[in-house]
Amino acid sequence: MKKIKDRFPNKQKIRFFLTNVTAFASIFILLGFITLQLLNQSAYRETDLSLTQIDANSRAVQLEISRYEQGNPFLENFPGGQPLSDPDNNRFNTQVILWSASGEILNKAAIGGRLNQIQGLKLNTKNLDVIQSIDLSDSENDHSLAFRSITRKAESNQSEIAYIQVLANTNQIKDSLATFQTVMIICMIVFWLISIGISYYLSNLSMRPILASWKQQKEFVENASHEFRTPLSIIQNSLEHLFTKPNHTVIEESESIAQALAETRRLTGLTTDLLTIARNDSNQRLLSKTAVNIQPFIAQLVKPFQEMAEMDGKHFLIANKTTATVFIDEKKIHQVLVILLDNALKYTSQSDSILIESQITNKEWKIEVKNTGPNISPEEKARIFERFYREDRSRSKETGGYGLGLAIAKQIVEQHKGKISVRDYEPQGVIFTVELPLK
Repeated sequence: MKKIKDRFPNKQKIRFFLTNVTAFASIFILLGFITLQLLNQSAYRETDLSLTQIDANSRAVQLEISRYEQGNPFLENFPGGQPLSDPDNNRFNTQVILWSASGEILNKAAIGGRLNQIQGLKLNTKNLDVIQSIDLSDSENDHSLAFRSITRKAESNQSEIAYIQVLANTNQIKDSLATFQTVMIICMIVFWLISIGISYYLSNLSMRPILASWKQQKEFVENASHEFRTPLSIIQNSLEHLFTKPNHTVIEESESIAQALAETRRLTGLTTDLLTIARNDSNQRLLSKTAVNIQPFIAQLVKPFQEMAEMDGKHFLIANKTTATVFIDEKKIHQVLVILLDNALKYTSQSDSILIESQITNKEWKIEVKNTGPNISPEEKARIFERFYREDRSRSKETGGYGLGLAIAKQIVEQHKGKISVRDYEPQGVIFTVELPLK
């Protein structure tokens, strides 16, 4: 049975965990993809820019054409003796290829030893003036070479030269990108594994209020069922007893009838309290705040309790120190004070004292209900505002309490953004304090 009850929170916990893990994985993958794309674009930007700036009239291309036309692969000066000295040309990373219309490399002599590295290069005239990536196999060193390349059509007056291709070696860039990609993938995996632990922690953290609510709901249903069962059993027994004596008069069975009526009234009160708590939980009842003058409000509220205290031989004192006006839901705060004063009357004996004190501070309206009845232990103080919690169950049964009054009072005070607390009243007794913010 317990496994069935706990199935929902466990499923919800697993769902939270999987959602968090999936979210972290998606973020890492998206971040890695974007980073690699931006890095690829920026890594080749300078190379691509230099390639686009090389045209048929650039000094590097003209020098390569001069070497081919003069048959001198070691030519270092232009015709007329002008030296190359082009600061933008890097002979170690850039190579100019002169192609014939049939796809033959014309400047093989100028390329020299590097010709072996580009043996697999073929003329491609489909994408002229477009920068492309080319990977060639280097048979001598048993590894591949990476190039960025652009091919342009040669001018018509350049004899056999039909196309000019410029290659820029990008092995260093490619290796750096591969290393960065490997490191990034490792980091992503490591951080994703860490995120699994974080996801587990977050799922536990997210489940705490749900588990607390789930536990509170189970306790609420169990306690409510228990509280309903007793009066219903008494009513059932009383009515069954009446059926066993059909010839008796109402007067003869007045005790059974009175007992059934008393339990019916208790059930009505319990149902009302349960509806109040349920509505407050679901925020169905909004506050209806109005301006309330404290002095007449307190004076009118305590009259019936003064009379009941006098009838029981108890002392009832009022210390209403303010005539200020506050904005509150009058009916709800009235209900809170009725609960506190009713408890004070129930849990005090003859000759005990009850004091209600009201005052305004700089930021709040403070109300204290004090009584000289029995003290409350620290353990009970910690649980006294819980639903269905009763300090003394046998005594609560005598006084008609169900342990819902203080829970309702706490709900109402918290709806007003206030606080309710309990502490000892020296030398004996307890003090319930309600603090309501003025703003």
